[in-house]
Amino acid sequence: MTDDDLRARLARIDPVHSAVSSEPFTSLRVQSLLEHAMSTPTTTRSRRPLLAAAAVLAIGAAVGGVVLTQGGDDEPPVVAAPTVVRLGLPGGGGGVSMNSCAPFDVNFLKDMTPAFAGTVTTVAANSITLDVDRWYTGGSADQVVLSTPDATSSASLDGVEFEKGKRYLVTAAQGTVNGCGFSGLATPDLEKSFAEAFPAS
Repeated sequence: MTDDDLRARLARIDPVHSAVSSEPFTSLRVQSLLEHAMSTPTTTRSRRPLLAAAAVLAIGAAVGGVVLTQGGDDEPPVVAAPTVVRLGLPGGGGGVSMNSCAPFDVNFLKDMTPAFAGTVTTVAANSITLDVDRWYTGGSADQVVLSTPDATSSASLDGVEFEKGKRYLVTAAQGTVNGCGFSGLATPDLEKSFAEAFPAS
């Protein structure tokens, strides 16, 4: 097939072949068709690519927001410092002898505040730090620091030394820890008394 034959075939299938009559651009019919085409709303099918593109952009923006939000993952999280309450130990490791104490009574215990249970985490020369695991009444702090009133006093109560890792039940009055058995090592008997004096609400 020669080039002339190919041109002839193409000419015959050309929609605007010279043999096909056409209207001038300025004719009323052509102008009406153009106006109709320009004013016809975009079909649903033709909007789909735009909607898909918008969805892609929205997803990209959301992902970008996550990346920005998580961009600081390398930084350590901010941990709030524990709340602390400070109470004083009686002077002289108890202040008064056990012989001068009133007999232990749950009716006296229930009027004492604050009252809590905690485990000793730090023992220093003149102070003890306890991590509180339960407040019976009068507080909500994470830790309680018990300190002696002066350098000559020992960090003990009624002759009982506080030991790291052991759990204690403690009451106080006017900022000073109560002795005379109203505070001490968390024995089963003392825990039973605290549970009776401070029933769970």
